[in-house]
Parts: sequence; structure tokens; C-alpha cells
Amino acid sequence: MKLPKREEPKLGDYMEVNGEKIARSEVMELVRSFLNQAKNRAGEFYEQDRSEKFRANWPNIDVYVNVNWGRYIDAARTDYAKLIGDDKTPEYDKRRAFLALCLYDQIMKAPEKDGGLQIMPNTQQFVGDKHENYKIKEQYGRHSNTFNELLMPRSRFN
Repeated sequence: MKLPKREEPKLGDYMEVNGEKIARSEVMELVRSFLNQAKNRAGEFYEQDRSEKFRANWPNIDVYVNVNWGRYIDAARTDYAKLIGDDKTPEYDKRRAFLALCLYDQIMKAPEKDGGLQIMPNTQQFVGDKHENYKIKEQYGRHSNTFNELLMPRSRFN
């Protein structure tokens, strides 16, 4: 029995990534998984030893992650690179990690509006510092920096 000839995907159904034609649905899945890794790292950051002021400004982990996930892109890249270099990682997962890195590299070629500070795991900045938290409380207090306080300082006429 002769199998039907596989049709070449139509332009628009795929994207060329590192010389390989990848279905748009797989491209979206790869990018989504990469960004989810950055969001996971942001969530890990949130759960570390943060100051009372940080907690006042960011009382909700979901809000923090949705606003700040972009600062954990380098951490996600490192995680994916480690997957590729790990002998225990199945080839299928290595391929997906490599393609995700290639895709994100293509995305980053676009003009960037906010580079933002990148925060890496296993650093003092990521884990938090009790002394720094104490100094923040001492110098700036525990209260939240609301938009009204930051953007509309009180005048002497209020």
C-alpha cells in the first residue's frame, strides 16, 4: 500500500527557525513555554526574603509576575541552555529548548522599549538580604508606594 505524498506546508502555516520549518502552532507553544519559565522564575523571586516595603508594593504574586516577568528572561535562557547541555535530557526536549532559544533570539532582534534589569537566581538580589530589608524599612518605611504618592506628591496647599 502506497502512502499519500505529504503536502508541503503553505506559506503562513509555518515559520522557518534555524533552517527548519516549524508549524505556527508549535512556534507559539515553544514561545509560551519559554515565557512561562521566565514567569516561574519571577514567582520564585517573589517567594524569597523580600522587604516589608516590597510586600506592601506587591501584595499579590500574580500581579508581580505579570508585570515583572521580563526581568527573568536571562534566567529562563540559562535554564534552557542547561537543559540542552544535560546528558539526561531527552533529545526531543533538547530540540524544543534549542528552538525556543532560537525563536526568542529572533524576537529580541526587534527594537526593545525597556531593557530592564535582569535578575538571576542564586544571587543576593534574587534571594534577598535581611540587612538590606532592615535598611529599606529604616530609610523608606513599610508603606506602599502608591501611584498617588509617586506621581502626585502632596503640595503645601493640600
